[in-house]
Amino acid sequence: MKTVVLALLLGLPTIAAATPPPGTHGQPAPAPEPMKRFVWRDEAAGYTFVAPPRWAGKVRAVPLESAELSRSGATTGVRFMAGSKTLLVLLATDESRMQALTATGGSELSRHGDHVVAVKTAEDGGDLALTNEELASAVQWDGGANGTVSR
Repeated sequence: MKTVVLALLLGLPTIAAATPPPGTHGQPAPAPEPMKRFVWRDEAAGYTFVAPPRWAGKVRAVPLESAELSRSGATTGVRFMAGSKTLLVLLATDESRMQALTATGGSELSRHGDHVVAVKTAEDGGDLALTNEELASAVQWDGGANGTVSR
């Protein structure tokens, strides 16, 4: 009896190791999914721009150079481009310089405290153009709840 029990105890680990649990071996790893969100962060102004998923992988952000910023009166800015086509330009500044932004063709998009974000949209953005609702909810300020916009 002791020999049978001893044989069973010694044989159990080899039996368990011989049969892997179903579904864990021999299956390839899942393919990585492409980025499904387009997010651009402006650290200086303290906001994040979140575009719809259709922008992911198609649109790139190009920071504005200092000459462009000084002409517009903005402290920070970015141009969103699809290929060589400009879809949208975001300009951020403090409230005291807001007049300069609107004088150069920008319209106020969002404001939080002393910071203001203005936008210049392209004439024809095609299928990548943002609707008014998408544009209104795209700016998320630091310290604000997701999906809320300060004006």
